[in-house]
Amino acid sequence: MTSPSRILVCLASQQIMQNALPALRLRPERVVIAASDTDPARRGAAQVASVLVEAGWPAENVSIVEHLPDHDLGSVGRYARELAQELRDKHPGMPIDFNASSGTKVMSLGFLGAFAGLGDAWYCDTRYGMLEHLGGGPPLPLAPDMLKLADLLQMQGYRVVADPTWDPEFARTAVSRAALTERLAREASHLNGFFGYVNRLTREALPQTRTDGFVLRPFRAAVVSGRPLFDYNHDLAHAFEAAGLWTWDGDCLFTFTDEAAAAYVGGGWLEEWAWLNLAGLEADGLLPDRHWGTNVRIDAGHGGQDEVAANELDAVVVWRNQLLVLECKTGVQISTEGGSQTILNRLDSLRRHVGGAMGETWLLTARRLQPTTGNAARERARAYRIRLIEPEQLIDLREEIVTWMNPARAQPYVIERRGG
Repeated sequence: MTSPSRILVCLASQQIMQNALPALRLRPERVVIAASDTDPARRGAAQVASVLVEAGWPAENVSIVEHLPDHDLGSVGRYARELAQELRDKHPGMPIDFNASSGTKVMSLGFLGAFAGLGDAWYCDTRYGMLEHLGGGPPLPLAPDMLKLADLLQMQGYRVVADPTWDPEFARTAVSRAALTERLAREASHLNGFFGYVNRLTREALPQTRTDGFVLRPFRAAVVSGRPLFDYNHDLAHAFEAAGLWTWDGDCLFTFTDEAAAAYVGGGWLEEWAWLNLAGLEADGLLPDRHWGTNVRIDAGHGGQDEVAANELDAVVVWRNQLLVLECKTGVQISTEGGSQTILNRLDSLRRHVGGAMGETWLLTARRLQPTTGNAARERARAYRIRLIEPEQLIDLREEIVTWMNPARAQPYVIERRGG
């Protein structure tokens, strides 16, 4: 059923993955995309064709046929029978398979009837990672590592413009202070006041810029706090000093080593915690390279997609052909009414535009949510289908990601070698 000397016919729609995944799994010699005259169908057809050509199909082997009726079973059936006959005439003896995963029900019914007996009919179940054979044959599993990060983003109409995940200097620095980063994650539920204190310091230290990039205020290393640090946080302040992040006079003067150190203190440590966990999963053979990234910048470079509310992904994972986006927040905004609304609105945009129907978004917060505004934030996150990873859960981030990946299949991966 997976011989390359076959044709695969599919119906154009906005669901790019349901058309691209079957082609990538079956690897037919030719793919024919039938598109109606609606703008979404035409854009969807062009996007699927682009994905497949990028994946190695010769451009002449991926074709789009137009003017597919979008209603009336009789009209759809006539169109499908004419297309089937045309393909049989052009490619005599070549089996013609049909992907019934996209288009309207009327379209699928019309094509199923017209192509019956010419090949196999399939339905792509992205939730369970299967190609279901509609003729009663065995299903074909979709390998969990089939799509890399750039592949899935391309299917959603976005492209990666910067991926500093394995920048050597960043990686060395993150590993060198991993013990401090882990301590912050472990003790986060007891550090609400400390995080508020250091966030105020870094706001004073880090440069202020306008949206056009003009620097309103340059970085300043030395910051004098308005009040002394609580005694029970002194040990942590000394740990920051030992890690080379700042020098502290024991009272109210803090001098940051550089801008990067201030950024870490002001919240960058949480992004490093995400990086350490994901890098650890790769090191342990649970997650392949190029299936995750941190501080990845994207844009709506093609596919006619809208720009999203944020174009930098703090951390992102692709597994089982699904996208998990992790947003990291250490500021007080998440615990305020207006701040949580702004943050969750942006994450909802990311979930809908970038993650797709099966995407998932988590908000990692180092700040304890207050009883009143915190409950409102939780309810809003639930309504937006955004999962909150709160301070007491941060230390278990690795286990949470492995659970999302599916524990039954969380084992050292084997890359299947596929033909071009």
